[in-house]
Amino acid sequence: MKGIFFSVLLCYVVALKGVSQTEVRPLPPNINRPSINLFAPFISGDGKTIVFLSDYTDDGYHGMRWATKKTVSTWNDGLEVNKLINRATLNFRGGYSLSFDGDLMIFTSRKSGLGGFDLWYSNRRGDDWEAPKNFGKPINSSTNDGCGMLSPDGEYLYFMRCDQMEAYQGASGCKLMVAKKTYNGWEEPVPLPDNINTGNSQVPRILADGETLIFSSDQMGGKGGFDLFMSRKEGDGWSDPVPMDFINTEKDDQFISIPAKGRYMYAEIDGIKDREIAEILIPEEFQPSKVMRIRGKVTDGVTNEPLNANLTVFNVDMRDRLWNEKVGKKGEFAIVLKEGSVYDVSLDVENKGYMYFSKIYDLKEVGSRDKEILNISLEPMKAGSQYPLDVLFEENSAVLDEDGVFELRRVADLLRKNGEMKVEIEVVSNNYQEDSVASEMLTEVKMDTTYEAHSNTKASMDTVQSINTAKVGIEERDSLEMDDHEPAFRLIKIYHNDRSEKQAEAIKTYIEGRGVKEDRIKLKWSKEEKGEAGKPISVKMKILTL
Repeated sequence: MKGIFFSVLLCYVVALKGVSQTEVRPLPPNINRPSINLFAPFISGDGKTIVFLSDYTDDGYHGMRWATKKTVSTWNDGLEVNKLINRATLNFRGGYSLSFDGDLMIFTSRKSGLGGFDLWYSNRRGDDWEAPKNFGKPINSSTNDGCGMLSPDGEYLYFMRCDQMEAYQGASGCKLMVAKKTYNGWEEPVPLPDNINTGNSQVPRILADGETLIFSSDQMGGKGGFDLFMSRKEGDGWSDPVPMDFINTEKDDQFISIPAKGRYMYAEIDGIKDREIAEILIPEEFQPSKVMRIRGKVTDGVTNEPLNANLTVFNVDMRDRLWNEKVGKKGEFAIVLKEGSVYDVSLDVENKGYMYFSKIYDLKEVGSRDKEILNISLEPMKAGSQYPLDVLFEENSAVLDEDGVFELRRVADLLRKNGEMKVEIEVVSNNYQEDSVASEMLTEVKMDTTYEAHSNTKASMDTVQSINTAKVGIEERDSLEMDDHEPAFRLIKIYHNDRSEKQAEAIKTYIEGRGVKEDRIKLKWSKEEKGEAGKPISVKMKILTL
């Protein structure tokens, strides 16, 4: 048996363009069961939920099943999707997908709708799925619409619109469409460019980086039947599609999926006797951009109950808001941030008296640490409580950096929402240094100027002290002339990096500019010789009164 299994895998590896380092990892036997054929796997972006078709049914049709991740390498047993969704004679075979967090399923069905096949969606509820809802217009049309998939941020819906569709016979005359979601609902869908829609393009898969698209076509050349192609977003357009020959065969190749990790593709393969699901290593040139995966839960700091908080994510570099939505009654959220930018992430609730949460992610490069569990407890504010603030200034300056004002906007919003609240803003200069020589870091002249005696004088300490404390302005000359009865002293200019007072004033000015009265903000500044490495300042907000 081991010999047969090895031979099958070896043949499959050879079929994958003869790339010897390609790895194929079948899913465990509680998913890939003997004598049962599995088809069309789709895995959620977070890699926690999978949907697939199985021929283990009473009616002989392929039924939808789904499973959730148990551990890093194991899965719970597959469950049958309920009959409100799982209608083999009405559904387009393989025409389903999951949202990034796996809590929403989109599927394709010709049950009563607007035209032929329509796009429907259902929310997950524990170990079951709710009654499906039709997307309605303008997503669905009087023709056939199917195989929809949401972008990781839920802002775009990619799908196919076809002249002909049959549940088991496939589709023809298809083109790929995309629609954008706004506050007012979905905008009118538009077709993707002609270099993608060259003829019968189907089954779009937008990957976690939001800029890599995989689709299938039988009109663009290839190995035979439907082949898979990849295109990447370039400005307002898309690159010319490239065939994914490492996976394409002479048969139809269409229904694959790739989680956010981006290293393995989930696809159906020939097993020992039957079709089964496997992870297939993706060659580097076909892997999407690296991403940071963040998953978490928001709870009330007093009751520990989940909070339906508002999640906001900005791409700071692009000045683009990626997320601005409620996390839901369960308080759970999952987001993905693409490598190459700085992101501002925040969560808040509408209730007065609650502090918000915020964090800046500098993802110019995503290393081996590419995921984070972010469990957040939002607590009611109390007088005397202190909170760190992520405020950025231009280097060696008291000028606010445009990338760092997101936090101050939240502070201003918080003060407006809590109209009687007063706060103290403290700015601390970390790793404080001073020297008589100016440098890039030490650019400000210290006002309490000091003097020292020339080496050839014998001034008393009292005399030195009296001159050190004298109200004498900064001189441009190297020495201070004295009469014949006093020793001469050399002027020493002390340069330092303590800009905390000016920075605190800049913060207050900004908040006042957003509609907060001056008397509600008290300022404090200080310096520390030691502080967090690489962090020039620390900013804190203390609640004085509520």
